[in-house]
Amino acid sequence: MKRSLTIVTGIIVLLALTACGAATTTDAPTPAPVPLASATVASLPATSSTPVPAPWVPPTALVGTPLPGAEATLTAAPVLKTGVITLTNSLGDATRMTVEIADTDASRELGLMFRSSMPLDAGMIFDFKGETTGGFWMANTILPLSIAFIKQDGTIVNVADMQALNTDTVNAAGPYYYALETNQGFFNAHNLKAGDKVSVPPDTSVLVPGMPSVGK
Repeated sequence: MKRSLTIVTGIIVLLALTACGAATTTDAPTPAPVPLASATVASLPATSSTPVPAPWVPPTALVGTPLPGAEATLTAAPVLKTGVITLTNSLGDATRMTVEIADTDASRELGLMFRSSMPLDAGMIFDFKGETTGGFWMANTILPLSIAFIKQDGTIVNVADMQALNTDTVNAAGPYYYALETNQGFFNAHNLKAGDKVSVPPDTSVLVPGMPSVGK
């Protein structure tokens, strides 16, 4: 009798354990986790891989006491005629520039001497009224400049940078009719180099004779 009771008790305990196991396996399944990487990437702002170039800023004039006689020289100098030219690079990008026109011996000799500043897209064009091979220097010039030597048909012969107060001669790579001085770095900033073109609108062609007009 005791043995039968023991067997019955064991069967009851086994059934209870089986019932507990079944209850565990019938719980609601755990939801699949959301991939963290996807959620993190989606929440980040979009960024560009292409860096934005900094705007071109021309160098300033040498700091210091103005050159002796600078103010008197500039005050006495005659006001030059002005006009507009168009510079077109090999990509077809066109840049307009307002220029003073130095077309006399006196104005070409003075050039941009003693100037302490110049507008961003401005310059001075030297019209020699014929082919020349003469060089340029920076005596009495405190503003760093770049120069382009230009053929009669408007083709740029070459471009060079010139340092303030440097008396070394800067020469063209070949004969030229015109020279264009402007803020140092202008030509590089606008991707202008040898072989590119300079032209003038019809209303400026009378001021710079021989240079081709826009559209020709």
